[in-house]
Amino acid sequence: MVDHVVGLIDGHSFEVALRNAVEVRWSGILNAMQGPQQVGVVVLQDGHIAWAVSNNQTENFASFLERIGMVPKDKLNEVVHKYRSLGKSKKLGTLLEETGLISHATLRDCLKAHVSAALSSMMGDTGIILQAKGGEMIVDSSLIFLLGEVYPASPEENSAEIPLGVVDGLDMVVQKEEASPAEPDFLLDLAALPGYLYSLVASSDGNAIASHVADGEAVEIRQVLPVLLEWLEASSLGSVDMGMGMVLFEFIQSEKGSLFIHMVGTESRHFLAVACDEKAKLGVVRHKMSEIIPEVRKLTEMQ
Repeated sequence: MVDHVVGLIDGHSFEVALRNAVEVRWSGILNAMQGPQQVGVVVLQDGHIAWAVSNNQTENFASFLERIGMVPKDKLNEVVHKYRSLGKSKKLGTLLEETGLISHATLRDCLKAHVSAALSSMMGDTGIILQAKGGEMIVDSSLIFLLGEVYPASPEENSAEIPLGVVDGLDMVVQKEEASPAEPDFLLDLAALPGYLYSLVASSDGNAIASHVADGEAVEIRQVLPVLLEWLEASSLGSVDMGMGMVLFEFIQSEKGSLFIHMVGTESRHFLAVACDEKAKLGVVRHKMSEIIPEVRKLTEMQ
């Protein structure tokens, strides 16, 4: 039986092998190989993704946390030093959480974004195969993910109906669509922001191009988008009437949450919107949005 299960994984292309491993609830390490070279690793526990890393990623998890402004560089260096001095017997995320530099929920969101980036960088490469090394893994059960959480499901897999929910911080009753817009990597990066709820790329004529929703949130873009457009239109009209020209960035803060809109450019009617709860930091969110606007622009130019 064990040989049969390994046969479903070992030597197959990355996507086929990973989906098979998830299906049979496999536990162990999957080494991603491109010819003789190892280009990545995926760790599974009972078919759940516990960790993934790829040579195609330009930064490690620690650098990622620093870049998005989650942990100050000096404090991060202290924790990394301790991590190495302990012989990596404790995970870096665990040490960050123990020192109070990051909450468990935020750590999970950051891990999700990093793991998702790793999987996305390898999933479409037919030249990568997986080699299976089985065994029970010691992992934190609260820091593992379903494959659908860290890699977009196909339309058939995503057709299950999701119950109505309320987005804390914006008091909107919304529901996730059966066929949501795409989730590009740059929106997954936004998920690591403090208090992140959801993000979307859309045009002022109401066309949603891409969206991403945080774990535990249920958002229907068709319901959220008209409200965003009404607010943006009112702001734009007011800005013109005051002789200030076109609105390029909008920010509103309520008692329980914040909403940010960044226009793609003066010649475009597309925009990036990000919603966060009360933990949002204006400077961090605005910097991150400005950083990814070039990628947003490329996406909108393809429409």
